[in-house]
Amino acid sequence: MKKYIISSILILFASSLYSQGIINNGAKIVVGSGSYVTISGTSGNIRNEIIGSVDLSGTLNVTGNVTNNVPGSDLLGTVTPGGVVVLGGSTSQILGGTTSVPFVFPNLTVNNPAGIVLSNNVQVNGSMTFSNGLVTIGNSNLTFGSLSQIVGIPSASRMIVATGSGQVQKVWTGAGNFTYPIGDANGAAKYSPVTLNFTSGTFAPGAITGMNVVNAKYADPTITGSYLNRYWNLSQTGITGLNCDAIFQYLPSDLTGTESSISGLRVLPTPFTVYTPANTSLQQLHVAGLTSFGTFTGALYSPFKTLNLTSVMLEGLYNGAGTMRQAQDLKGAHCPAGVADTITVELHSSTLYATLIYSARVPLSITGSATVNVPAADNGSYYITIKHRNSLQTVSATALSFAGSVISQSFALPANVFGGNLVQMTDLSYTIYGGDVNQDNIIDLSDSAPVDNQAAAFGSGYLPEDVNGDGLIDLSDASIIDNNVSLFVGAITP
Repeated sequence: MKKYIISSILILFASSLYSQGIINNGAKIVVGSGSYVTISGTSGNIRNEIIGSVDLSGTLNVTGNVTNNVPGSDLLGTVTPGGVVVLGGSTSQILGGTTSVPFVFPNLTVNNPAGIVLSNNVQVNGSMTFSNGLVTIGNSNLTFGSLSQIVGIPSASRMIVATGSGQVQKVWTGAGNFTYPIGDANGAAKYSPVTLNFTSGTFAPGAITGMNVVNAKYADPTITGSYLNRYWNLSQTGITGLNCDAIFQYLPSDLTGTESSISGLRVLPTPFTVYTPANTSLQQLHVAGLTSFGTFTGALYSPFKTLNLTSVMLEGLYNGAGTMRQAQDLKGAHCPAGVADTITVELHSSTLYATLIYSARVPLSITGSATVNVPAADNGSYYITIKHRNSLQTVSATALSFAGSVISQSFALPANVFGGNLVQMTDLSYTIYGGDVNQDNIIDLSDSAPVDNQAAAFGSGYLPEDVNGDGLIDLSDASIIDNNVSLFVGAITP
C-alpha cells in the first residue's frame, strides 16, 4: 500500500495548504486504490470550497476538522466501496460546513480518543469501525445505509452519543436486525445500545428507523418507586405491517428501586403498554411483537384503577331482556363473541366539562358492561361520557370521585344520566338513543340523508349508517332515526 503524508503542498493552483491543512477551492483530489493519504498539518483540517471534491478509492486519514462549504454537493465525489475515511486526530474533530448536503462515506473509521462532533448530517454506507473515541451527533443525524455494518466492539469509550435532537438512523430494505451503538456522556459515558429485529413488514424505498436516548427518568408522575433513569425514543418511516422485537440495554447505575420489579414499558404513545419483566442478569429490556414504535423505558407500572360500567344499552342494537345483538359486518359478527360493539369512554372535568381528562376505546358486552383502565394519576371527580359510532353522546348524572381503586357506574335509569337522556324500550328498559350517524350530538335530518343514500345504493357492512347493526342499511335503520327526529333528541351535557 502506498502511503502519503500531506503536510505542505499546492494542488493545481486551486487548492492551497495553510497551517490548518487543505483548503480546496475547486480542485479534484484523487486518493487512488491502495493509497493511504494523511492530512496532518498543524491541525490536519480539510475544507471544501466552491466546487472542490475528493475522489476516494483508497484511505484518507484526516487528523483535523472536516468542512464542506460547497452548496448542494458532498465532500466526496466519485468513491468506490473500498474507500475509507479515517478520523484519526488527537484533539476533538468537527464534521460540518455550510452545505445542507450530508457527508456520505463509503466506510468510516473513528480513531480519536478526543472524539468526533457532528454539526452536519452523516451517512455511512459500508462499515463503520469503532477503534477509539466517541461520536457526538448533537442535533445532526448519523445514518447507516442498508448494507452498513459495525466493526469493532462498541463500548462506553467508543460509541455514538445520541442525546440531542438528532437520531442514529438505519435504512432498511427488508426484514433483519441491527444494533444501534448508542449511549450518553452525561458525566461518565454510558453505553446503552438497542437491537431491532424485524421479523416482517413491508419496506418502502428509503424506509428508515431512528432513535436517540435520554439519561433521565421519563417524566410521568405515575412512574414511581422502581424505574430506570433512562429512556429511548424510536421512530420509523416507510415501514407498514411491521413486526419487530427490540432489546434495550441499560446499566445498573440507571436503576432506582428494585430491579426485579421493573418491566419494559412503552410510555408513548399513550396509554402505556407493559411488556415482560427485565432480564436482571443481562440488564436488558426485551420488548417483543412491536407493531409501532414510540418511547420506551423500564419501570414498575401498575398504575391503573378500574372503572366498571353496567347497563350501557344501545338502542340500535337492543334485543330485549337486557341484552344486545352483535354489530355485523360483511363477514358476520364484527366483534369477538360476547361483544356487541366498541364504545369510547371519556372522563371530563367536574369544573369545566369541555376539559377532556382521559379517553379509552373499549369493548361493550352484549349485556351492557364495559371495563376501563384509568391512570392512577386521574384521581379527581369526573363526568363519564359514553360515545358510540352512531349513538347519541350520553353523560353520567353527576361527576364521580375517582379517588378509589375501583369505580362503578350504571346507565340503567334516567336518574343515572345527565338530563335523564335515555329512551325507554317496549320492555320498559332504558337505552342510549341511536341514530346520531354524523356524530354532531343531535339526531335530525342530517342523519337521515346518509342512511337514505346508503339504502338506495344497497349499502352493507360495518358502517355508521347501519344503526341497528344488522350489516344492511335499509328502512329499519331509517325508522330509528325518524322516531328520534320527531322527539327532537340531542345530547345533554353539563
